[in-house]
Amino acid sequence: MEKDILIDRLNYIMIKKDCIALAEQFVCMEDGITILFELCQSDNEKLSFHAAWVLENALTSNPDIFSLNLSKIIELIPTIKNSSAQRHFSKLLNIAMSNCSKNIFPKDACELLKNVDMEPIVETCFEWLIDKNSKPAVKAHCMDILLFLTMRYEWIKEELPYVIEHQLIDATLGVENKGRKILYYLKRNFQN
Repeated sequence: MEKDILIDRLNYIMIKKDCIALAEQFVCMEDGITILFELCQSDNEKLSFHAAWVLENALTSNPDIFSLNLSKIIELIPTIKNSSAQRHFSKLLNIAMSNCSKNIFPKDACELLKNVDMEPIVETCFEWLIDKNSKPAVKAHCMDILLFLTMRYEWIKEELPYVIEHQLIDATLGVENKGRKILYYLKRNFQN
């Protein structure tokens, strides 16, 4: 019964406090994280968005659970169609990559990032970055993810500057700022 009530609660307006409380409840519930992953793929946009928001809070406040579910995040990113859910999934992957680069994430999760096929992620991030309907936060997270992946896929460092420069033409301030930082980093570190 509690499971049905929690799932139903995701259909209603939430504030951050509600999201955090739901995240704690889903973490404690048997298969709660699995249920959130399933709900993130719902055709119901509000349900999908709220499930992704709760999932993000559940995982970021529980690093061990986060690292255990990293492969699921990587697997699902190319399938996420809801632009609001894309924001949370791209943010989760960006956080994981950042934490690995700072050595503050479990070693086995970082090894996964080094060894798993990330080409579907690369393709998805370029698609979301180019898509005029993608939310600014999604574009910013995708830039970071692609920058991180230049270490594995050399060709990204050649292609990414052109895509970012094209995005700067009519970018929001946040996307423009992130884009300029990434371009500066690429120029400084990969200039021939």
